[in-house]
Amino acid sequence: MNLIRKVKATMREDPLTRTVGVGYGCFVAILFALCCAHMAGSAHGFSPGTAWDFYTTALIQKPLLTKSLTSCGTNAFSDALCQKLVVGFNATEGVGPKMDVERFAHAAVTGIVWSGPVTHYWYNLLFGKITAPIKDPIVGLIVRIFLDAIIFSPVTVSGYFAIRSILEGSGFAGVKEKLTTRLFTTVVGAWKFWPAVNVINFSIVPIPFRVLYMNVLSVFWSGYLTFVNSKKIAAQNKA
Repeated sequence: MNLIRKVKATMREDPLTRTVGVGYGCFVAILFALCCAHMAGSAHGFSPGTAWDFYTTALIQKPLLTKSLTSCGTNAFSDALCQKLVVGFNATEGVGPKMDVERFAHAAVTGIVWSGPVTHYWYNLLFGKITAPIKDPIVGLIVRIFLDAIIFSPVTVSGYFAIRSILEGSGFAGVKEKLTTRLFTTVVGAWKFWPAVNVINFSIVPIPFRVLYMNVLSVFWSGYLTFVNSKKIAAQNKA
């Protein structure tokens, strides 16, 4: 019971812990559901992989568009999840906050114009010219995780806050304020989250499921980003 109370207290105090905990729990549930669907499909003569086949085909034929639309969807879903679970977690009377539709739309637009495209081009570069010459798989894994942390995390977080500020109408002043007050702590959060995710993804997860793995975990990381972004806005509104 004491352990449960400590976990609950930690989750109340740390939004990243809440987000990661919910994220990994949902990921395990999704993998379990996929296994059950596969067994059910085998037993009843239908294939649950049709949608997945369609998605992987789209990734090959239209990779940038598919990834951008995927990021649009995951960002929108993660913001809705954040508003209902992360923000609503602290509701005291069982009534969570109302859905902020404008914030929801901003998250979706940020996914399609920034998160999807920048991830597409970064991974093409990372797995292409930068690390393709590395023959040792362990060394390659370490180098990719290191470069992703020190280069991609600061760039993608900075761009995220910049796009959100522009959409919110705060302009350059809003961008500067967020980068000054939120960038470092958010990048540190990324260093706590993505290296472990990438180790698992690059070494354990089967190739056909890597995109699914990243998409699912991105939902909850994006939820953390939108929480940090909206938290600062809320603080300004109260001032």
